[in-house]
Amino acid sequence: MSSAATPGVDDPLRRGTPPGSLRYFSTLFAPKPARPLLEALYAFEAEIRETVDSSSHEVAHTRMQWWRAEVDRYAGGRAQHPVTVALLGLRDCASHDAALLHETLTAADLDLARMTYASAQELEAYAYRAAGALQTLIAAALAGPRPLSVAEREFARRLGIAVRQSEMLRDLAIDVARGRLYLPLDAADAAGLDPADLRSATPDTLRRALDPWRSRLSRALAELPALLSRSERSTQRPGLVLAALHGRLLERIETASHASSERADVPPWSRLWTAWTTAVRYA
Repeated sequence: MSSAATPGVDDPLRRGTPPGSLRYFSTLFAPKPARPLLEALYAFEAEIRETVDSSSHEVAHTRMQWWRAEVDRYAGGRAQHPVTVALLGLRDCASHDAALLHETLTAADLDLARMTYASAQELEAYAYRAAGALQTLIAAALAGPRPLSVAEREFARRLGIAVRQSEMLRDLAIDVARGRLYLPLDAADAAGLDPADLRSATPDTLRRALDPWRSRLSRALAELPALLSRSERSTQRPGLVLAALHGRLLERIETASHASSERADVPPWSRLWTAWTTAVRYA
């Protein structure tokens, strides 16, 4: 799992949304009252990802123990970390649920254990914990005093799952180098790909394994707006912007590039254009 934090971003509340990033453009189009909560939630995500990526396994586990205790303190209104202090306002939202932050920590534990996933269904269960739970809290922050609808909860769940998996595809080679494999084992087997040989696999073999995954994620992201009513689309506009940006990311990912350490990315001009046009569409 690649760190969401960016070197040089010293403000702990901006580490998850560094200027120009996909998450930055998502929060840019959030209502001003909700924006600090979204930035704090993404900062929490960045802190946990950085913990998972620690070079010391022992340090990572120690930090995870501290974060579990901190989430409990946050739930009791006694947060200590600047990020969780900034999240205290989230407790006033009708659909706030502190247990969802623990889901993010559970996903981090799975990463530290270097879990593999037998099927797409198992991977989706992990991806919900890693990002779907966080997106549900973001949706709650955007809804504010109004409880989330069933459709909004499903939207947030699917959004997080698709976003996390899109980033898995982008960072596949980096994660494999760190000892983490997210490609479902049944997909690798169907393509005749030995996971142990992924770094030396031929482009054709990688295409057979990864193209169906990428196509499935592209469809999942494209289907998200239809889940919501017109008013819900306006409320959940930052999530729709994030979905559109990750759709562009999937377009940029070339299957052959997964064999290298280079990361596919959305050009800055495309990020701005995609975010703006999506935000206007769902205003």
